[in-house]
Amino acid sequence: MNNRLFLGIQVDAETELRLFEPRHAEEYFALAERNREHLYEWTDIKAYEGSVETVREYIKQRLLSFANNQGYHLGIWYQGKLIGNLSYGNLDWRSRKVELGYWIDASMQGKGIITKVCQTMIQYAFEEHGLNKVEISCAAGNRRSRAVPERLGFTQEGIHRQGDWQHDHFDDVVYYGLLAQEWKKG
Repeated sequence: MNNRLFLGIQVDAETELRLFEPRHAEEYFALAERNREHLYEWTDIKAYEGSVETVREYIKQRLLSFANNQGYHLGIWYQGKLIGNLSYGNLDWRSRKVELGYWIDASMQGKGIITKVCQTMIQYAFEEHGLNKVEISCAAGNRRSRAVPERLGFTQEGIHRQGDWQHDHFDDVVYYGLLAQEWKKG
């Protein structure tokens, strides 16, 4: 088996982003299982339900997005252990924008890891990809998730009322955006 990394981005001395590959399916599934209750409230966990094979297929689908230059699905490794993920998705080359999405192991919340990871990928979007805008959307009631774009200087651009169905109810979705010119000023 080839263990060479396709894509890896160093965030800091302890944190690295790595492109998910099928060989990570077991570890990813175990992380999702440990966090099922934590994720359920804010995330559609269908991608992680089922079996390791379901997750492996999900990873393969995300690798197709990577191959088609439409974005990445990255694992967050902290001190060598998988603790979450970051989606660099809906990469729109014509409009020069990308959307970030994330979740982290419940035990790792409050350490600033997601903020650092997003900061790294924002810089990547503007400096490496030459994009004009980074977007983040979150459930209106998810204060922890909303705090990330607010901390990073994003502008709240609107609320899509009842924009997302979660299990048995609708959630309002808050949209944030950050322009390249605003990042450079910051």
